[in-house]
Amino acid sequence: MATREQINKMLKSLKSIESKLDVLVRLQKASMPKPKIGEEEKKIRKLCDKKHTIDDMVEETKKTRTNVTSILTNLRKKGLIRSVKLKDKLVYERI
Repeated sequence: MATREQINKMLKSLKSIESKLDVLVRLQKASMPKPKIGEEEKKIRKLCDKKHTIDDMVEETKKTRTNVTSILTNLRKKGLIRSVKLKDKLVYERI
């Protein structure tokens, strides 16, 4: 069984790796052309401000939950947003 010290070392190593991967991802994104997004995606992306949940977006846009979820998935695939858990709520932020 790993000691507390060993676990802390592993966590520190993982954070270092994550930090380096984050830099690589940013460099890769910088060299790629910006993805094109449609009007519906722009509306949803604007709501990705770390305050709005999916339910908030559904209410604000008057779209179905399925439609909003689909748009969020497309935006995530394009590397334009990510989901963040804040205060026990899943919200979204622009990248």
